[in-house]
Amino acid sequence: MHSVGGPWDEMAFEAPPSRGRLLITKAANALGANDSSLEHVDPDGLRFLTQVSVRAHWFVIAVLIVELVYRPYYGVAKFTAYALLILVLTGFAGWLHYRIRANRTMTWHLLLALYTLDAVGISVGVAISNGFSHPFFHLFYYPLVAAFAVLLPSLRLTMAVVTIVSVVYAAISLTVGDGLNLETRDEKALLARIAVMYVGVIVVNMASRYERMRRGRAVERERALERERIELSQTIHDTTAQSAYMIGIGIDAAKALAGEANPELTATLEETSRLSRSTIWGLRHPINKGGIYEGQELGRALRSHVTSFTNVTDVPAELTQTGVEPPLPVEARGRIFSIAHNALTNAYRHAEASRVLVELDYSGGGGSACRCPTMGRGFPMTTRSAVTGSPA
Repeated sequence: MHSVGGPWDEMAFEAPPSRGRLLITKAANALGANDSSLEHVDPDGLRFLTQVSVRAHWFVIAVLIVELVYRPYYGVAKFTAYALLILVLTGFAGWLHYRIRANRTMTWHLLLALYTLDAVGISVGVAISNGFSHPFFHLFYYPLVAAFAVLLPSLRLTMAVVTIVSVVYAAISLTVGDGLNLETRDEKALLARIAVMYVGVIVVNMASRYERMRRGRAVERERALERERIELSQTIHDTTAQSAYMIGIGIDAAKALAGEANPELTATLEETSRLSRSTIWGLRHPINKGGIYEGQELGRALRSHVTSFTNVTDVPAELTQTGVEPPLPVEARGRIFSIAHNALTNAYRHAEASRVLVELDYSGGGGSACRCPTMGRGFPMTTRSAVTGSPA
């Protein structure tokens, strides 16, 4: 028998998820560890968080090197182990530093790997330095769990992380070196240290969540403003722009009827017609720019705008694009759009242009350039604007 290919055939041969995978997915969703909840930091914020983390690590590495070489009180084996830990941490921090300087994309996975490496390094350091009795190694746990609280949005997920760290630290304290001295009440000190971890995580997560809530409200207000802009552009199109267009048609009709019998009237109607076209063109700015706030690419919005310029002014205009448009922010796309609009307006009003060419250049590596060379009289009308920005 021959089977007919199609999507149903693919679904028929797709293996159902295993029970273990379903349990892991349910556990991740219960802890708030799905991808949608973890992708909560914008690219700029994630880059800033990575920069601060790397700089903090350079400071910690410098302190550890001083502690390692200044008046050491341990043997060669421990010295070698400490040196290897510092070397591994330096290598990873240096790699992240290189990615930042090279303007590479930062993801939360890299920070999570850095903090996980810190947790492993601190725990190994506690284990090879006589466990609970070391005077300061456990202090590195506190900024570590605070960093996890900033990176991870879910309080339950953060509490799970700090619980794992606490269990590991408690196990090392109980089994490594002399363990806990009950006569000096070491168990109470251990409980206090773990409790401070939990309290610190709750406070930091609460502050981080409050900041995310403020940012979410700001984003919602910006979206409301975008909806208002779109509605306003639609209102302008349905009322003012159409009325101005009809007025322009009436003026052109009156100019045709006047003929050459009254040169002054003809000149007045000609200037009024030109003013009407300029007004209609000015109204096209918020109308066509509204597409950017609806998610249109800059090239598509500008191509529609250039076509409108030709239809309104009878001046031939063309848009050319070089390279692939990067995912620029809405603000950057809006600024470039306004620059091109102003250049076209000046070309029509002042240069008496016979032809206009709008050029979008994305070949500069992460940025964009907009040029508007004009063929006409008057002052030179070559306008250039460069807006640089990293892709999101």
